[in-house]
Amino acid sequence: MSTVARQIPTQDFQISRISDALGAEVVGLDLSVPLTDDAFEQLRDALQVHHLLCFRDQSNLSDEAQLAFTRRWGELEVFPEADKTKSETTVYNVANVSADGKHLGPDDNQSVYQKVNARWHTDSSYRYIPSFASIMLGVEVLPDEAKGGETEFSNMLLAYDTLSDEMKAQIEPLHMVHYYEFGRRLFSQLPPITPFEREVVPPTCHPLVRIHPDRGGRRSLFFTTNAGNEVSGMTLEEGQALHRKLASHASRAEFCYRHRWQPFDLVMWDNRVLLHRAKHYDMARYRRVFRRTTVAGAGPIVGPFTRIQQ
Repeated sequence: MSTVARQIPTQDFQISRISDALGAEVVGLDLSVPLTDDAFEQLRDALQVHHLLCFRDQSNLSDEAQLAFTRRWGELEVFPEADKTKSETTVYNVANVSADGKHLGPDDNQSVYQKVNARWHTDSSYRYIPSFASIMLGVEVLPDEAKGGETEFSNMLLAYDTLSDEMKAQIEPLHMVHYYEFGRRLFSQLPPITPFEREVVPPTCHPLVRIHPDRGGRRSLFFTTNAGNEVSGMTLEEGQALHRKLASHASRAEFCYRHRWQPFDLVMWDNRVLLHRAKHYDMARYRRVFRRTTVAGAGPIVGPFTRIQQ
């Protein structure tokens, strides 16, 4: 008996730029269906150029389909957090809603964790090998009349390019200390990290200047404001002053794109070159639920003085 191979239909879709700083919108692609090789190559090229892709109307995307799409890009990252809204170690619900659907108050620990995300950051910077990309589905988003709730992104390639020569020279040899516990210190009501979390994600240092071999050696800033504010090689006060200056620089409008979520948007962004932060909204009034998966990084960050093994 002969068998007929299952054919995946040709996938036609449009990619269009959504801001001068970063980002592109993808329309006409159903990610619940496996990608053809040609479609995946188009998306990979688009992510490299635009750094963020927004796939509209992904209401058919199940947990399993989102995990399959994420695996297409690389190894899945495992989350260390033992919180109430996580369904499994590779799927993280960024939400003020519990796993059983209860709307949590603004003072609930899970809601407070979301406030940590209101500061500029790149996901998993507290790891020795930070993540490559995050993929997040808007399961419950704010209504049109609600204020806030957007996610803002900042292009660190552009941010580095526009630094003065003096600032570039100053930060070239410097590293920032990143540690998972810092977010807990921002809000004293949060419980301390567990011994398991402390063991899995100990503090680490990364260069403030990140070099991208896949972009011809182009440079970007690499720092966060939710995982530390200390700079190795400087006094605490000097390092924190430099950190504040870089955070202010990253907030300049010409580097940024603010995404207003539509129902079942799936947004994928490159953590290697973008910072992001959640904008404030009325947590007591509105439910907000995102399902996030993350593509693990391929290796440690390359900085100006990194020795690359041949």
